[in-house]
Amino acid sequence: MSGQRAIYLVRHAVAGERGAFAGPDPLRPLTSTGWRQALALADVLVPAGVRRYLSSPTVRCRDTLVPAAHSAGLEIEDEPLLFEDREPSGPKEARELLVQFLGKGPGPIAICTHGNLMLAFVEAAGGRSPRCPKGGVWRLEVDPGAEGWADPLYLGRLDPQQLSWRAE
Repeated sequence: MSGQRAIYLVRHAVAGERGAFAGPDPLRPLTSTGWRQALALADVLVPAGVRRYLSSPTVRCRDTLVPAAHSAGLEIEDEPLLFEDREPSGPKEARELLVQFLGKGPGPIAICTHGNLMLAFVEAAGGRSPRCPKGGVWRLEVDPGAEGWADPLYLGRLDPQQLSWRAE
């Protein structure tokens, strides 16, 4: 496909338990394991040449991208459409959102969001049996001027138990 562009779709890294955090959920931070996952993610995104970092405006999503964006000398852009309560109505809307995000500037781009949106985006791009563990990353290829998508590729995540990169 000519004009094909990459989207690195990231589920936020491990954060504290929702019920155990005393503050508002959007402020829930990463755990020490989550920060290790974020650092490992930078080793994937920076060499891939990611040029834009889009994030749900939650602390856990933004912080997942901090090491990569900082290493690349780039800012993280808050994108309210990536907040977990903004799930697309179906595959068509999910694909339209991904193309919209690509259209905002140069690519490849990294998008950090929540599990429910990850599933919607990966399935909309043709992913079968999508895995969306915390800290996991998918590579999606799309041609914004066409309807074609390449098969999504699950790249893996830093396994919190083994502390090694796994693409199970």
